[in-house]
Amino acid sequence: MRNLNILTKTRAKTLAKPVATVPADDVSPVEPTAGLLARQHTTVLLIGIGLQLTRGSSAYYHAAFDLGMAELRLLLVLRSTEALNVGELSAAADLDKAAVSRSLVLLEDRKLISMTQTRTRGRAAIAKLTPEGKKLSARLTQVSLQRQARLFKNFTKADKERLHVLLAQLSRDLTAADWDQ
Repeated sequence: MRNLNILTKTRAKTLAKPVATVPADDVSPVEPTAGLLARQHTTVLLIGIGLQLTRGSSAYYHAAFDLGMAELRLLLVLRSTEALNVGELSAAADLDKAAVSRSLVLLEDRKLISMTQTRTRGRAAIAKLTPEGKKLSARLTQVSLQRQARLFKNFTKADKERLHVLLAQLSRDLTAADWDQ
């Protein structure tokens, strides 16, 4: 019985330990840690926004049109031009040449583009939209602009224009700078 009392008293002391309290004057509001780096570093914020946009767009266009982002970009670029070779498409769509080549094969298999060998522009293969590709790229342009309008619905026209100017400036600065160092 004595051992039981000792055990019970010990357990009661363990369970009843007082919790340290902080005087009310010393309490600081708890700040959320989500997005902490983005609040401190603009580059982290930009990267996060880019990743969210890419993930959302990629999922949408894959589900709705069975297209990857590279194929989408190529169709949109080709809609704005008559015909381009791989190097020109790479520059216009801001994709590497290997990704352009892979995507062109997929688009050609789906009969959305045609590829023609030419001697007038070197030995380059020229990509051109087929009639089906023209229809799809017109629809993609429409959908893309609708999605963009939804994204910026809370921005004034002046804010959108200013954002575009600032992002274009940042893009030029990135191109001109040696960020590997």
